[in-house]
Amino acid sequence: MMESWKERALARYQELKKLGKSFFPYIIYKDTVVVFLIFVVVLGLAIVKGAELEEVADPTDTTYNPRPEWYFLFLFQALKYVPGSLEAVAAIILPSLVILLMILLPFIDRGPRRHPFDRPLLTILGIVAIVGFIGLTVVGLESPLLNPVVHKDPQVMAGRKLYADLKCSYCHSINGRGGVAGPDLTTVGSRRERDWFVQHFQSPQRVTPGSVMPRLNLLPEEVDELVAYMMTLGGGGGPFTPKAPHLFQDHCESCHRLDGKGGEIGPDLTTLRTYRDKGFIYGYIQDPKPFNPETSMPGFKGTLTDPEIEDLSRYLLSSKREKK
Repeated sequence: MMESWKERALARYQELKKLGKSFFPYIIYKDTVVVFLIFVVVLGLAIVKGAELEEVADPTDTTYNPRPEWYFLFLFQALKYVPGSLEAVAAIILPSLVILLMILLPFIDRGPRRHPFDRPLLTILGIVAIVGFIGLTVVGLESPLLNPVVHKDPQVMAGRKLYADLKCSYCHSINGRGGVAGPDLTTVGSRRERDWFVQHFQSPQRVTPGSVMPRLNLLPEEVDELVAYMMTLGGGGGPFTPKAPHLFQDHCESCHRLDGKGGEIGPDLTTLRTYRDKGFIYGYIQDPKPFNPETSMPGFKGTLTDPEIEDLSRYLLSSKREKK
């Protein structure tokens, strides 16, 4: 009786097994060494390079553009072609079925041949999957951002991260979130000058005798970052020129009210500083359509210069405008 392919394969396997070494402990040892070396490399990169993180999440930020890491971009892009009601199917069920198929594939295809041309169907499916993965990833990378890009001050963002890293919220609260051991910082930017903040962060007890706030021993650049963030709280948009009130009167007052004066066609801007930052206001004044496609407000890019828009943004966000 002619020997079957399976019997020949088993005989060849036994022959090669006698010439080699056992899986345990020799192969296990080699795998362990390789895994350990990879772990050391990844740990070294994490320590030296660190994780590239974005700014602290802000649930009130409507201009954030969520983007996954590159290896999930294909799924991110594919979900754009799926109706919302089927999103769970496309994001969870279908990928799970693909993974299950890959697990079961050795049990489904038990043929003796291993060359790709000997299994055309699976080869074609594999090529289609790879091309689809690459194509969706490229399209995802090049897809336009749905929300308008608001350029934020990197120093303010660094200060906000430093505030979180130092666990300042254990003692202080902002907009009702945080501790109560220290003063509420919701409007601190409108109540204190920059020099006060600098001195306070350098030596809290010298500026506020009896303060229980510890000395933070911050670097000069860290002090500047934390001060920049504090100055944005409660309308600390920065100083504005004497021309800013006239800019508002000439271009905005006919539609918007501010501190009890102005039109009522558009929203009242008196409390704007409590829920918007300068980056948002600056971009909105330039071109409001990306932020609100249904707005009737015209864009002022071209009508006002960039310094004038900056000046007007600071004026709208300042709590000290009434004194000017």
